[in-house]
Amino acid sequence: MKFLTKEDVKNSFYDGMFANMFTTLTGGMFLTGFAIYLGMNESLIGVVAAMPFIVTVFQLPVSYLIEKRGRRKRMVLWGAGIARITWLLILTAAMLPVSSPTIRYLLIVGLIFISYAFLSAGNVAWLSWTSELIPDEMLGNFFGTRNMLCAFAGLIATVIFGNLLDFMKNYFRDDQAAAFSVIFVSAVVFGVLSLYFLNRVSEPRRCAVITDDRSFRKLMELPLKIPNFRNFLLFVFLWNFSVYFATPFFTLYWLRDLQFSYSTVAILGMLSSFADIAGMKFWGVISDKVGNKAVIRVTACGVVILPLIWVWVKPDSIILPVLLHVVGGGVWAGVTLCTGNLMLRISPRDNRSFFLSLYNIAGGFGAAAAPILSGLALSYLIPPDIHILSGTFIPLHIVFLLSALMRLGSLFFLRYVHEPGEASMGETVRILKKVRVLNIRKGFSHILHPFMEISKYMSQRNN
Repeated sequence: MKFLTKEDVKNSFYDGMFANMFTTLTGGMFLTGFAIYLGMNESLIGVVAAMPFIVTVFQLPVSYLIEKRGRRKRMVLWGAGIARITWLLILTAAMLPVSSPTIRYLLIVGLIFISYAFLSAGNVAWLSWTSELIPDEMLGNFFGTRNMLCAFAGLIATVIFGNLLDFMKNYFRDDQAAAFSVIFVSAVVFGVLSLYFLNRVSEPRRCAVITDDRSFRKLMELPLKIPNFRNFLLFVFLWNFSVYFATPFFTLYWLRDLQFSYSTVAILGMLSSFADIAGMKFWGVISDKVGNKAVIRVTACGVVILPLIWVWVKPDSIILPVLLHVVGGGVWAGVTLCTGNLMLRISPRDNRSFFLSLYNIAGGFGAAAAPILSGLALSYLIPPDIHILSGTFIPLHIVFLLSALMRLGSLFFLRYVHEPGEASMGETVRILKKVRVLNIRKGFSHILHPFMEISKYMSQRNN
């Protein structure tokens, strides 16, 4: 089997960095700010937040095409290309002189749906393609390093364009059309640069394709016939539902209720990204020693607590938001990295694209249903002010509390997922105690010189 060359690793890293800059500028606080600028309410914001996960259903037919034809690289380039260019149409739709805001909302939401649908189809093809080129024992190191560099690129985009958005918002007063035009056009440019480097990554000459007459339905059922993978899908569904019940509304909470400026949110995002960068590298190395499940169990405990603490943050708070973003970035790095790698570890290489698709669909359904339900609750069910004992809570506080409880409950189902060579909690703690304190100078030198990470990865692969 052919593995990645040094040139492939370099191009994959650069592809990821530019792709994450596109994702950053078309999501998160920029997409929420765009929705607020257009006048969308909580329920519509919830629908928009659910879009990336609703479209995961399109990954099943794409998986069948992958296994049937094996042309993954072409699928990735076309899918990602259409998804990114569509944002120029979204920007145009926002500027159209229409008589009813509802028409504008429907047009924009429809175009966002199209963009996410093509992006989702390309993602499953990309992961199937890339994972086949990475040895199992190097998954943590490769994706940890790649995700770390992606996070750094997203950090740069967040800081620069967050400050730019604040400046243009003040300069043009209430008309933010020019600001969002600059942001979305820049995002498309970064997306095209990503495709340039992605196109330079090699693809195996011959992919494992379907050679028998098994139907699409039978192939789709393959992952469900493996009890361990079925348990994993249940955990992913419940975990994503609990997380995304609150996650899409944090940015709304910061901008509207806590009155944070875009620059403040960008700075907090920068701190979170630095913690995420360090965490990706750290947990990538640790997961290669103790397994992915062990890392998830440790870091998910921190993820459970985060929404609870945000309830007590006040508009004039400084230290607490900083601590929450730093700690959150570190623990989320472990959960994000190791959940994906755990899926790769417990799924066979044969027909893997179907396992990838069902994994994304299970998580996608949970992540899609949650913000729609919480958005509807915020708009129509939860009263504006809730008085409990001596405290006053706003509707978003209730959503955060419910999310924390559901996160804790979903972790119970992780115990039924088994990973080859997984370490016990005691062994994991003992290994973590032996880890030396991070040397800042050495620990972040690879951020400034990504080729150092490429060379290190290739030397480890050759050894």
